[in-house]
Amino acid sequence: MAKVLPQIGEKFKGAVQKTEQEKKIVELQAEIEQLRIKQSPELETELRTLREQLKTHSGEVEIDLELIDPNPNQPRQTITSESIQAKARLLQKHGQITPVILVAQENGRYILLDGQLRTEGAKLIGWKSIRAVIVPMPQDLTQASLITFLGFEDLNPLDKAEAIVQEIHKSTELNLEEISTALATVLKRIERDGNSKDLTKLVVLNTDEQKLGLESLGVIGEEQHLFLALLELGLNPASVKSNLMPMLSLPDDLKNTIRQMGLKGAHALALSTLSAKALDTSEENARKERINITEKVLAENLTVPETRELIKQTKAKYLTQTESDSKEVKSIIQKISHLSETSLIHASSKQLQELKTLLQQKLLEIENLSQQKNL
Repeated sequence: MAKVLPQIGEKFKGAVQKTEQEKKIVELQAEIEQLRIKQSPELETELRTLREQLKTHSGEVEIDLELIDPNPNQPRQTITSESIQAKARLLQKHGQITPVILVAQENGRYILLDGQLRTEGAKLIGWKSIRAVIVPMPQDLTQASLITFLGFEDLNPLDKAEAIVQEIHKSTELNLEEISTALATVLKRIERDGNSKDLTKLVVLNTDEQKLGLESLGVIGEEQHLFLALLELGLNPASVKSNLMPMLSLPDDLKNTIRQMGLKGAHALALSTLSAKALDTSEENARKERINITEKVLAENLTVPETRELIKQTKAKYLTQTESDSKEVKSIIQKISHLSETSLIHASSKQLQELKTLLQQKLLEIENLSQQKNL
């Protein structure tokens, strides 16, 4: 007589710790195989149920892709067709290595918390479902989404900076300008006092210890709220100021290239120095020059040092070296300026004519040189 399957299902109830789960999963898999060997037709329905329980117990389930909705608070605003195609090729070659993370909704659908590229790649190659781990709805979906993405290298610094500023604004009600000003002011004060290392140490401490640490650094009130919000996300405020905040001040052409063409943040910051002021030209000319150089950087896959060298060469075309004054001309100017009317009165007619002819000739030469130099 076949073994009663509900008794097998009871084994799931005792599995709480991860090591216990793994042990029981192995036992269940072995027992399922033993039941299959018996070839008992009446057991097939129970076996299917048990397999589903086994999947759930291991923490992963297959979810229909059509039931997955995008995260409205998705930090990644940049997702190119090239990156989706690259992920699709990896999925096709190696399969799905890591499950996506979903949040269950009451309507039977799911919000995508982590795995946007994997999900889009799966759709591209025609998958109907994807392996996922279901987690409860976090208290703060925006913050949870941001924390999920902060450690990912493929999240570009522009998206990261915008998401962080949005989260800080929500926590402190400070706008971008106020955040930038407060960061610069406080960090300058901390650096002046030689306490930069003490600030870095606060990242790994708990909230109460972070508060005490900030107070010891003289960071209180609104400034403290700002720094606590960054520390809560596991971010070093000094790093945010140096590496992320400048992303938000980039010209639109560079921001678009980061999002559409995958331009790296360090390259973008270097290219941003090709400004109208730096080149002493119009905004339109500077923009065209940036676009041309950016295309070359991407086409030739230039490194940051190579990009900076190209920028240096470009600036050299626009900027002329400062002209030094001629000592000889300076001396002549001084002598002419001291040539008084009395001196001219006592000069002979021949001298006056020679001086007039000489001055007229030099004025003509000066006029020609002025036209050449566009003075």
